[in-house]
Amino acid sequence: MKKILLMATLVVQGISAQIISKDPTFATNGIYSITENIAWSQIVQNSDGSIFFTYDKTNATTGLRESYLSKLTVNGAIDLSFGTNGNIQLPYSANNNQLKKLSDGKLLTFGFSEAGAHVTKILPSGQPDTSFGSNGTSMVPALYSDGNERSYGLVLQNDKIIVHGIDFSNEQAHQHRIYRLNSNGTIDTTFGNNGSVFIQGTWSIGSFVLLDNQNNITTLTNGGIMEKFDSNGNPITSFGNNGVLQMSSGLGFAGTVMMDSNNKIVYSNLQDEIFRINSDGTPDPTFNYNLPAYSGINGGAWILNIIEKDGYYYIGGSGEVDFPHTAFISRLTQNGNIDPGFSYYSEGDSNLGGIVDMVVNNNSIITIGGLHVVKYIINNTTLATKEIIKKNNDITFENPVKQNLIYQSKEQVVKIEIATADGKLIRTIKDSGSSLSDLPKGIYIAKVTFENGSITTKKLVKN
Repeated sequence: MKKILLMATLVVQGISAQIISKDPTFATNGIYSITENIAWSQIVQNSDGSIFFTYDKTNATTGLRESYLSKLTVNGAIDLSFGTNGNIQLPYSANNNQLKKLSDGKLLTFGFSEAGAHVTKILPSGQPDTSFGSNGTSMVPALYSDGNERSYGLVLQNDKIIVHGIDFSNEQAHQHRIYRLNSNGTIDTTFGNNGSVFIQGTWSIGSFVLLDNQNNITTLTNGGIMEKFDSNGNPITSFGNNGVLQMSSGLGFAGTVMMDSNNKIVYSNLQDEIFRINSDGTPDPTFNYNLPAYSGINGGAWILNIIEKDGYYYIGGSGEVDFPHTAFISRLTQNGNIDPGFSYYSEGDSNLGGIVDMVVNNNSIITIGGLHVVKYIINNTTLATKEIIKKNNDITFENPVKQNLIYQSKEQVVKIEIATADGKLIRTIKDSGSSLSDLPKGIYIAKVTFENGSITTKKLVKN
């Protein structure tokens, strides 16, 4: 006998979020200016609101390029307690200066020198973590960037570290290569073939490495080859031809590529377009980004950053076709439409020439691009109080769950996040009938996000 779980009445408020101004309490009228920067910088934020960012500059004496990591306080001033007067020099340079923050507050950076690729772990104080590699830096053999300098990278896989780029050790075959490191910086020889795997595709036009919800690896080339590996670098032979799929079309020189919470790939290209790919490699026809209606003053929007948050895609980049480029930010619904509650923000300050990375908070968005870190204020306005779940009218689950999660909903479901009773997220699904057969018996929490922006949570029992 199947039991239907009745949901209790839940009252939520619809919110319209919109950029209204730069934050006057941050730096100088919301803008922190970098003296010199010749890199695609990255930015991360601490829970206390302080900010780390990367940049490159030229050494005036040697003429050589150098990479740096700096820290700003919550008010946008250089934190002089970090490193040396708020800065540390990294042991490499990088056109796309990679930066990640670990759960313990330590930082990871990734870049290149003539000696090879460097992964550096840094303490929150700005000192090297000497337990990692050699004096805080682990060398990865023969890696460098390819023709698309957005395509090499640093990916966190729980306590493991994945780095990838072009392997130049073989002059006849420059293939994209993925290495996995242990938390101490040593190469993890249990991954792939003695610590690394090669992927297919033309090396000169870009390859991207993404993790799904189960920490499996998907790779995608601009030329349209998709490969899938399990979390330990072994080909998933049930996908395509022994783990390799030639897609119907390529990416078209991608500006940014990301894996969303439903294991779909969202990417932009140099034609100012955004597309979404299903996990089986087919184009997602439900996603239709319509650029012409929201194309900025001069009719273009080069998307360089896509972040998923609360069921939306936040996009940022350069909002004009003609020079000088100016920054733009917008928010898309799950079907690719510009969210009318957020609209399209095009920067009026021509000095702010684009966005290559950003942090999206509930009440602010912090961006970096060129010579500027900018903090924007988001005005969250309550539109209306709406009773979205009452007497089982909006969504019902078949409960207890045996093999597949079956539901019926009057509202379009964006995603369902399944967590353990203590709050640990273990699965994100979307479609009714999705398999949960591998979950152990027990009690779980399902957080449902709807297309209209509302969210509800439910208890599930797995038999």
